[in-house]
Amino acid sequence: MCQILALLLLLPLTGFAQEKKEKTADPKPGEEREFEIFKEVKMRFCWIPAGKATLGSPTEEKERRKDEKEHDFETKGFWLGKYEVTQGEYEGVTGDNPSKYKRARLPVNSVSWEDCQTFIEKCGGKGMKLKLPHEDEWEYACRGGKGNKQAFYWGDVLNGDKANQDGTLPYGTTTKGEYLKKTTEVGSYEKAAPHPWGLCDMSGNVFEWCENLHGIGSSFRVSRGGSWVYDAEFCRSAFRLRDDPTIRLNDLGFRLALVP
Repeated sequence: MCQILALLLLLPLTGFAQEKKEKTADPKPGEEREFEIFKEVKMRFCWIPAGKATLGSPTEEKERRKDEKEHDFETKGFWLGKYEVTQGEYEGVTGDNPSKYKRARLPVNSVSWEDCQTFIEKCGGKGMKLKLPHEDEWEYACRGGKGNKQAFYWGDVLNGDKANQDGTLPYGTTTKGEYLKKTTEVGSYEKAAPHPWGLCDMSGNVFEWCENLHGIGSSFRVSRGGSWVYDAEFCRSAFRLRDDPTIRLNDLGFRLALVP
């Protein structure tokens, strides 16, 4: 009788342990969730899975720059904004919208790296750290597990068809494409260039500030991804732009990372 009672007492504990294990397991790659980053301001994030990858560009990549050195990167996984921070989200947190072309679903632009830090300080997340991604986190996510042997996660050709950039200055083709001369609503190219982990506008639209300095001894911060006003080559996954952290440009915005 005592043995039966002991087994019955253990059953709920076993079930709870299993439930807890399921709750703490990593999300699936590309799984999407909404988090409230500020009162009544919700942002959609994609899970970037744990893994290892070689970042930077191989020496044979067309238009490769000297600062795109190949190196290994490893992560335990993190959340990254599905979209660039929108004007609606930015204004919802700060009460301000510095963007040139104004519309709630357009990416916020004309924000400095320092403005991004102020935005983050106003936000909050229980048990998680909200921040700008380090450029290695950004590039790992951008490539979507496809490796660094192609310029973009979809291949080696861009002329304005898969990202918002100056399509009259293409990459990997002589065929010229469209040049919209302005930002587009976040996610506009999701169907044209579906990302393996659900991210949007990792190439084009606006450059995205990253957390880190450009190099040892540098005072410049890195931004990645290219923009609506640039040649297609600047949209390559490995391309690195450096800017003064106080500068504000109408093709420069940001995307947020959420780290457990």
